[in-house]
Amino acid sequence: MRATIKMIAERAGVSIGTVDRVLHNRPYVKAEVRERVLAVMAELDYHPNRMASALATSGTSRRFIVIQPEWVRFIQAAMADGVARFLEERRDYNVSVDILRYPHGDTDSCLRLLEQAERTDIHGVALCGSDCEAIRSRLRELAGRGIPVVTFNSDIPQGSRLCYVGEDAHHAGRVAGEIAAKFLCPGQQVLLAYSGLEYIGHKARADGFFERLKERGFSQRDFRVAATHDDYDETLAAVTAALETEPDLHYIYMATQSVSACVEALRRAGRTGQVRVLAHDDSPEIRQFLREGLVDFAIDQNLPYQSYQALSVLFGLVVEHRQPERDCFYPASAILNAETVE
Repeated sequence: MRATIKMIAERAGVSIGTVDRVLHNRPYVKAEVRERVLAVMAELDYHPNRMASALATSGTSRRFIVIQPEWVRFIQAAMADGVARFLEERRDYNVSVDILRYPHGDTDSCLRLLEQAERTDIHGVALCGSDCEAIRSRLRELAGRGIPVVTFNSDIPQGSRLCYVGEDAHHAGRVAGEIAAKFLCPGQQVLLAYSGLEYIGHKARADGFFERLKERGFSQRDFRVAATHDDYDETLAAVTAALETEPDLHYIYMATQSVSACVEALRRAGRTGQVRVLAHDDSPEIRQFLREGLVDFAIDQNLPYQSYQALSVLFGLVVEHRQPERDCFYPASAILNAETVE
């Protein structure tokens, strides 16, 4: 990996601004500090990016927009970390990123943001939106204007997008199914809670989960499905109803958020520890549930990577005229348990 100013600053124990002053031979740097920074540059074989310098001095700027739902705090923070890493690694360039958010599940608001982007002087869009004809139509219009779009977190495969960055949701669902099969016998009841059909990622998780369980000998009669739209009250009601009507319920796969509602429903029913629970993501809440034994496993999707890589692909196309080397960029589906989160 090419050395960056941030890497040099960390190795030399100075600020990024100090490295920048040394790099451009500016004053107000002590001689011993300058020598230390230069030594680290030589050690890391750092070579200033001439393309970046040319863009910076010419005043050429590149502006990208991220359009995403108003997720819960930990997802917002993780995605923001990815954006921050992207900007830090390309701080030599005149690059900016605006993050625009819309209410989760509100397709009309997402469309308005895409329309706003189309009217703005931008060079690319990283989008997390629902897979529907209205969104696909808007992506075609953006493509017609030469504005590239990379989808992340939830794909729109039939849309005019450059590529997709995010979880291989079907594979993650199969991983969840394989884990579940280790704790179940055919005929035992399973509940799957997911957001809804409008988010292709959640549907793909469900499809992969059922596909793997069927391969392991389970039938459709063993499955109960609830679309809870990432809503706490809907999830609480759905899990409570399943526990009441399915006394043989052995396993709950939370392919959606609102895992705390599932945990509460189990507590109220006196079934904590009796029903296995598998969830997604590496949130502080999920980590605590894993430590306390309220959730057995979680599958991570590396959220910071998604926003970082989506912007990196756009940057590669717009600035370096480099097409993405593949159609989908998938992070690993890391499996978390009580021991791996300590």
